[in-house]
Amino acid sequence: MIFYHKKQKTHEISKHFKKRFSSVLNLNIHHNAVYSKNDFINLLIYMCKTKDFAENGSRSYREEKDKVPQGETFLYHLKNYQDTEQIKRMFITINEMIWETARKSNLFNKRVDVGIDFTDVPFYGDKNAPMVVEKKPEKGTTHCYRFATINIVERNKRFVLLALPVGKFDTKEKILHQLLSYTLNRVKIKRLYADRAFFTKSCIEIFKRYQIKFIIPATENPRIKKILEVMPAPTVIRDYEMGYTRFNIAIAKDEKGGNRAFATNIDFNENDVNFSERLFLLYGRRWGVETTYRVLKHTFWSKTTSKNYFIRLFYFLFSTLLYNMWILSDVIICISIYGKKTSGYIVASKHFVTILLTIDPGG
Repeated sequence: MIFYHKKQKTHEISKHFKKRFSSVLNLNIHHNAVYSKNDFINLLIYMCKTKDFAENGSRSYREEKDKVPQGETFLYHLKNYQDTEQIKRMFITINEMIWETARKSNLFNKRVDVGIDFTDVPFYGDKNAPMVVEKKPEKGTTHCYRFATINIVERNKRFVLLALPVGKFDTKEKILHQLLSYTLNRVKIKRLYADRAFFTKSCIEIFKRYQIKFIIPATENPRIKKILEVMPAPTVIRDYEMGYTRFNIAIAKDEKGGNRAFATNIDFNENDVNFSERLFLLYGRRWGVETTYRVLKHTFWSKTTSKNYFIRLFYFLFSTLLYNMWILSDVIICISIYGKKTSGYIVASKHFVTILLTIDPGG
C-alpha cells in the first residue's frame, strides 16, 4: 500500500512541477518548430540523468524515443539568449513558483540555518572571455566560471534559495547583498555559515547590518595565529576589532587536539563543558552546501565543453532547479505517507529524474 501511494504521489508531484516550470522556461523555440518545447526539455533531463553531453545524449536518447532533437539544435537555442540577466530572471521566476509550493505546504515556516558559498567551474579558454574570473591555481588553470548560492542547510530539508552568476566586476559584498536581501524576503535566518573566504571586515559588517547570527572560520593571519598560540581553548575573545567592525573570536579544540578560531556574533559561553563540540556541530551544518554541490554535480548537471556562457549558466541553474524539485518532492511525499519528514530520502534523486523524464506535463 505504501509503495503504491509513494509511486502515485511521486508521479502526481512530478507532473505538477514539470507543468509549472515548462510554462515559464523559454528555449527560444518558434511556433512552427519541428520539435516541441517538451521534446527539448526531455532531452535536457535525459542529459542530466545520464551525465552526458548534448550530442551524445541526443544519440543515446534516440535509441529509446523517436522524436528527439539533435544535440546541435538544442545548443543552438540556448545560444540565442540575449544576455545573462534574461536567463537569471527566468530561473528566479521558476524557483519562486517551486518555493510557493513549499510555502503553501508549510515546509520552511520556522527560522532556518543557511549557508553561503561560491562554486568554481575550471575554465581553460581565453581568460578575457565573458564572465571568466581569476582563481587560485587548480587543475591546470587559474581561471573559472563562478556561481554563488545561498542554501537552506537544514538536515533532509536543504534548498537552494538563490543561485547567481559571478562576473569579474562583481564584488563579494555586492553578491552578499543580493543573496541576503532576496532570502530575508522569504525566510527568517536563524544562523548563517560561510567559509573563511568571507572572513573580511566588509563581509562581517554586512552580516551584522542584516542582524544575522553567523559562524565563519577565521583566516590564520598573523594576528589570529598569535591568538591561537597564546590563548587556551575553549576561549571567547569578545569585541575583537578588525578595521571598523567588531565581533567575537571563539577558540575551540578540534578532534585532532588543535586550536581553531571562528568569527561569530553568537554569545557562546566558554565555560560550557560542551562548548567545542557544540561549535563544531553547528558549523558542520555548512557542509550541507558541499553536499548540495555534490548532488548537483553527480545527478543533475549536464556535461559540456562549450565556451558559450549562456549554455554554462543555463546548465547550472537548471541543475539547481532539479535539485529543489527533488528535495520538495521527497519532503511532500514523506509527509503524505508518514505524516512527517523522516531521516534520509524516500525518493532517490536518480529515480526522481527518471520519473520526471517519463511525465507528460500536458497543457
